[in-house]
Amino acid sequence: MDFCFSDDFLKALEFSRDEAVRTGWHNVSPDHIVLGILRHSDNDACVALDALGANRGLFKESIDEALFCPEQVSWEERENVFPGESAVSMIQHAALEAARCGSGCLTPLHYLLACCRMAGCYSHEWLAENGVELKALAIAGGVDWARYGLGGSSKAQDSRPDTAPDPVLLASAIEQRLREGFDTGNPHVS
Repeated sequence: MDFCFSDDFLKALEFSRDEAVRTGWHNVSPDHIVLGILRHSDNDACVALDALGANRGLFKESIDEALFCPEQVSWEERENVFPGESAVSMIQHAALEAARCGSGCLTPLHYLLACCRMAGCYSHEWLAENGVELKALAIAGGVDWARYGLGGSSKAQDSRPDTAPDPVLLASAIEQRLREGFDTGNPHVS
């Protein structure tokens, strides 16, 4: 399977490791990836948040407050910090969002769209509490809503598009990408 991770998304993944260590975690959670996206602010997700008038500074502060652990993780341990199961699962959902958008390359916007859709992380809660909804975020990010294929029925919103990558193959691609590291020099996995 060939699936592309954009350089912006890979840079956010790099930063997510730092964010995990900074907040005292030994693995990367879905929210650490959002912190990485916010830290690497020159990406499609941040542009869309800005277009919606969302306060990225308050978003970061809220996640920091929710995640911060008093336990310290040394910076030397950074190389041993990888995304946990929940983060990998959210990346899989982001790949499905990329497919819904008609893209073969996962970007930070697709990840944030997955956070809007999937409960279970602080980012989802903050986005919902601050009125950042899936459709508005997608449109602000330049997604053609008619092509996105969600129309409006709740049944359509929960369905997987016909063009979605196979979840098992996608999981394998993500695992391979993580084994190779977060280097942005090779954004494709096969």
